[in-house]
Amino acid sequence: MKILMKQPTAKVSEVFLSLQGEGVYAGEPQIFVRFHGCNMRCAFCDTSQDNPPEEASLRSVIDKILNLNKDKKAGTVSVTGGEPLLHSGFLKILLSHLRDHGYKVHLDTNGTLPDKLKEIIDLVDVVAMDIKLPSSTRDKEFWKEHREFLETARPKRAFVKMVITGETTEADINKAVDLIESIDKSIPLILQPVSKVKDFDKTSENAALIKWQKRALGKLKDVRIIPQLHKIQGVR
Repeated sequence: MKILMKQPTAKVSEVFLSLQGEGVYAGEPQIFVRFHGCNMRCAFCDTSQDNPPEEASLRSVIDKILNLNKDKKAGTVSVTGGEPLLHSGFLKILLSHLRDHGYKVHLDTNGTLPDKLKEIIDLVDVVAMDIKLPSSTRDKEFWKEHREFLETARPKRAFVKMVITGETTEADINKAVDLIESIDKSIPLILQPVSKVKDFDKTSENAALIKWQKRALGKLKDVRIIPQLHKIQGVR
């Protein structure tokens, strides 16, 4: 494999080996490449966007992945953030090299940048897409962007995650379920209870999750309640 002398760079916070903690592939060993920076400021976010790292070269990221996985424990690289699609130019080259090395690519994204997804979709195997419910994020709504994003991601192994907080409204849940149903009712939906919200009552949370899961299953084929397993296990 030949890499050009003038390499692209990106702000990469860390590269590490761990277990996937979210979604339908929870528990699977993966290499994680965490990019710095995000176009959103979700109220529940636990990933700091302060103190941006130095620019990382393509060569350094690939070397870290290969060194971490010398014993071939992981067959998938998860690109996450922040929002990795802010670095789509870097990703386009990185993912192509990962394919050359036999890796599958798991894209973990907030689902708000459909044009950026289109640039790399052919190099992605799994799309783990968030639908950012405005009542949960306390940020602006992205319904139009989410629709276009999911339509683009649909041919891949796509699934949707929605973070549920004490402020999540039933109206937002219903709107998201209707959006998924209108595209493909077989796309899995993961209801993900928030990890840390001080005023979140677990008893009412469980009752709401079960109620919303039951209603969503009236329209979608696969709706699961899956917390962030890496937080429960105490791993990265």
